[in-house]
Amino acid sequence: MALITIARGTLSAATELAGRLASTLGYRVVSREDVYEAAKAYGIKQTGLGDLGFLDQRPPSLWYPFYDKRRWYLACFQAALMDAALSGDLVYVGHLGQLLFSTYRRVLRVRLAAPDRYRVEALARERGMTEAQAQSYIRDMDERRLRWSQFLYGLDWRDPELYDLVLNPERLRVETMTEAVARIARSAELQPTSLDRERLRNLRLVAVGRAALLRSARTRLLDVTLEADATRGRLRVYGVASSMSIETGERDLRSVLARIPDLNGIDVMLEEDPFR
Repeated sequence: MALITIARGTLSAATELAGRLASTLGYRVVSREDVYEAAKAYGIKQTGLGDLGFLDQRPPSLWYPFYDKRRWYLACFQAALMDAALSGDLVYVGHLGQLLFSTYRRVLRVRLAAPDRYRVEALARERGMTEAQAQSYIRDMDERRLRWSQFLYGLDWRDPELYDLVLNPERLRVETMTEAVARIARSAELQPTSLDRERLRNLRLVAVGRAALLRSARTRLLDVTLEADATRGRLRVYGVASSMSIETGERDLRSVLARIPDLNGIDVMLEEDPFR
C-alpha cells in the first residue's frame, strides 16, 4: 500500500505526471471522481454535498444547512479512498486527499505549482481560451478550491506544510518530475510495514463505521468516538448519549454497526450527558 497523492490544479501536467508514475512504478491511478463513485455505496450521495459539484458550484458557507453533513461526506469519501488504497499501490489525483490518510505515514504528498503567467498560457493553449478567459477561469477555480478546503478541512490548500514535494512544471519537464517523485517513492521511508498496513485497515474500519452511524437518523446525532481493531474485526465506540438514554443509544449503535460486513464484535461505552 505505497501511496502518492498529487494535488491537481488547473494544470493538466498533474494528470500526466500521475499516468507516468503509474507506468514507472506499477501503481494504479485513482481520481477524485473514481473515489466519489465508489463512495456512493457508503451513502455519500445522500449527504447532498456531492450534488453541489466540487468545482462547478460554489461550496456551502458555514451556515449552510449542509454544513452538518460535512463529517458524513468526509467519512464516506475516506472509506472509499481507504478501500482503494488497500487494493494496492496507487497514485491519487485530487484535492487534499492526503489529509484523509491521517496516521498512515507512507504517503508521498505532491503538489504542482507554477506562476500564474505560465498557468494562463497553458490553459489558454489546452482549451482554446483567450488570455482573459483563462485568467478569469483560474482565478475562479483558485477561489473555489480555497473555500472548499476551508469548508471541508478548515485549511488553506496552498499551505506548503501540507506537501512533501512541490514541483514547478514551468521549470521541470514531466519526465524530470516523474524521475524525482519515483525516486522518493522508492525510498525506505515510504515503504509500508505490516504495522502500517494494520493502521490503514483500522482507518478504513473507523471510516466505514462513522459513515454508517452518520447515515442512520437513529445515530447521526450521537457524540461518539470510534476506535478499530481490524485484525480482530472489532469496533470500540465511546462517548455521550446526549439525546437519548444510554440503553437506547447502545441499542441503536449496535443495530447500525452490526450491518458492517466482517465485523465480529462491538464494544460500546456511553455516558449520560451531565447537562441533559
